[in-house]
Amino acid sequence: MPELGLIGFERSGKTSLFNAITGADHAVGFSTHAEPHVGVVRVSDERLDRLAALYRPAKTTHATLQFSDFPGDGFRKDAAPELRFLEQLSRADALVHVVRGFENDAVPHPHGAVDPARDIESMALELAFADIALLDKRLERMAGETKAMKAAEREHAQREAAVLQRLREQLAEGTPVRAAALASEERRTLAPYRFLTARPLLTVLNVGEADVAAAGATVADGHQNAVALETEPVAVCAALEMELKALSAEEAQAYRREVGAAEGALAQAVRHAYAILGLLSFFTVGEEECRAWTVTRGATALQAAGKIHSDMARGFIRAEVIGWDDLVDAGSEAIARKRAQLRTEGKDYGIKDGDVVHVLFNV
Repeated sequence: MPELGLIGFERSGKTSLFNAITGADHAVGFSTHAEPHVGVVRVSDERLDRLAALYRPAKTTHATLQFSDFPGDGFRKDAAPELRFLEQLSRADALVHVVRGFENDAVPHPHGAVDPARDIESMALELAFADIALLDKRLERMAGETKAMKAAEREHAQREAAVLQRLREQLAEGTPVRAAALASEERRTLAPYRFLTARPLLTVLNVGEADVAAAGATVADGHQNAVALETEPVAVCAALEMELKALSAEEAQAYRREVGAAEGALAQAVRHAYAILGLLSFFTVGEEECRAWTVTRGATALQAAGKIHSDMARGFIRAEVIGWDDLVDAGSEAIARKRAQLRTEGKDYGIKDGDVVHVLFNV
């Protein structure tokens, strides 16, 4: 299950956004939790619902995402995140930086005036500090280890050290790992390090309710700052989204339209999470279960089979594939087969978003 870590300075509205996304009801306003809040959300998918209506299975299983809300007091301006969070943060598949964009005299900003650009830059520095500290520790250890290495091992270590040193220089200049100029082989060398600035980053500007209608323009203003960090900025009013939890889905949607907030926090979070992580969904269907599976874009039929079960990948023979809409339009697999819409694909077939896949295997 993909995991997204919510980070941000105190009183940014980070926990409010977490509550709005996950349906939790944690206290907001100050960092009252010592450990991250964790919540799992179901990824609503109309395509799966329509397939389930066709098959009427005993069970329908949607894809899920995990969100972790890291305490704001673990992040200090111009200082690396606290050590107690680094390991957990490094396990996240992506980071979501919640930036304060609302004015409220009753809730003072810990850094003074509300300034989203400043907070974005400060958080980028914090994450870079953490990565530089990791690099320095590794380079220091390598300097001692290379003395006892054989020639071939020493040469390999020296090449790795050269990459790390160049990466350190780029980090010091403000370039995150995800935007660093690195060859494919160099990125493979760095993969085990799990740098924080290598994680895909979504920047969420938390605006006041009065600014919801103009949120699009606010985000556009901040786009230039975000481009340098290779993050896609979005805007949401977390306080409004928390309030709307008490309404029915129809009432909440009507109020969003009234104030100009066309999309809810959960829908935005899921959509952007899939985008920055490069994810897509494929489906398996049947009378027992209709299920959505999540894979990265570019995944093959063999990799999709392994996602379902390791035995399917090990004994993969072929996959029968059809677009979900073609299957719904046909009304049954038998009719889809007559229409030549159900096709046979090999292990190297690239899975498309919305594919319905049936794996034939033998172990």
